[in-house]
Amino acid sequence: MKVGDLIRLNGDVGVVLTEPHLSADCEPGGEAYPNETYYLMDVFLPWGTETVATDECEGFYESR
Repeated sequence: MKVGDLIRLNGDVGVVLTEPHLSADCEPGGEAYPNETYYLMDVFLPWGTETVATDECEGFYESR
């Protein structure tokens, strides 16, 4: 996913605001390191901006 893509999160539509980045929990010293790897991104949703994991949402329209 990239900035401008439309995503679906629990039935709501949002717009990706930031490029996905590795969660600090997955880096050395983090709680999930080295067992988990997940990426976070900021998404604009009807109620405001929220940080979500890429695997929690579904992309359905890619911006160009």
